[in-house]
Amino acid sequence: MLRLEHISVAYGKHEALHDVSLDIEMGRTTVILGANGAGKTTLLKAIAGLVRPRPGGRILFEGRSIENDPPHRMVIAGIALVPEGRRLFGDMSVIENLRMGAYTPHARAGEARQLEKQLALFPRLALRRNQLARTMSGGEQQMLAIARALMSQPKVLLLDEPSLGLGPQLVKHLFATLRAITQAGQSVVLVEQNVHQSLRLAHRVHVLENGRIVRSGSASELKEDAAIQRAYLGLPDKRLIAIDREPVQHSPGGFVNPLARTVSPARSTIGQDKEQPMAGMSDNMASGGFFHPHARSVAPQASASAPRPAAAPETVSPPASHKEGIPKSGGFVNPNARPAKQ
Repeated sequence: MLRLEHISVAYGKHEALHDVSLDIEMGRTTVILGANGAGKTTLLKAIAGLVRPRPGGRILFEGRSIENDPPHRMVIAGIALVPEGRRLFGDMSVIENLRMGAYTPHARAGEARQLEKQLALFPRLALRRNQLARTMSGGEQQMLAIARALMSQPKVLLLDEPSLGLGPQLVKHLFATLRAITQAGQSVVLVEQNVHQSLRLAHRVHVLENGRIVRSGSASELKEDAAIQRAYLGLPDKRLIAIDREPVQHSPGGFVNPLARTVSPARSTIGQDKEQPMAGMSDNMASGGFFHPHARSVAPQASASAPRPAAAPETVSPPASHKEGIPKSGGFVNPNARPAKQ
């Protein structure tokens, strides 16, 4: 129905789109994903005739080349754009805005029927039919912008960030209405930051990065793509999930560094060597406080029954007050500190 072949668009020296090719099928919803500045809005403007692609690119609509047609010819052909920011006639009423949407001769012939259809699809607009557009809420203005585009009876509806600036309840209501529109067979090209809601509507998804199509596929395929999950769905990397699920042994108190090497007490396992505790550690080592795995340990006085090396020099024991001054639990101990005077 609508095909883009090698479309490139530049603003001065900045190339917003580079060699973009994609197909938009009749009766399907196509979603364009991408970060801010990726070229999504430029893509919609190129389809609507608001910007001109570089020579060599083609936009084919129902088999006819339209890349050089002016915007009003695009509307007559059956392409309607709902731009970001709505762009309503603020000093006109709801009904007057809707009638402005029936611009083409084809749409004017069925204006009354289309007006009744849009007021039934958007009941809030029926209640505000005589109200000035600029005095309406953001959600109501967005409904009016979509209804005005539908008044032209388009074959392809282009939506640029329709939920931008709306509250959660209005977003939910808006996407419920869009679902009703798409289920009726309307072809839609949707650019939207709300990826979760967009993928529920999508039949086909294209991902833009720096003006290039980097991924394409069905909504179900891209939902399973790890890169899409991390970048757009807010899901963590599965490798990080695996690390997070590893058991961490915490001491009763103090600070735990999750990136530090684990210091495990000695344990015996069948068929494996016995792990030895870190030098200076003992079973009755104080719990809690801050533990630095690379610091020199401060061990309590060795047991009198422990064997001593024959050739070892006589060890001078610290004063009793010094030994008593070493805390047995919690806190940080500086092994080089001088004992406090009594």
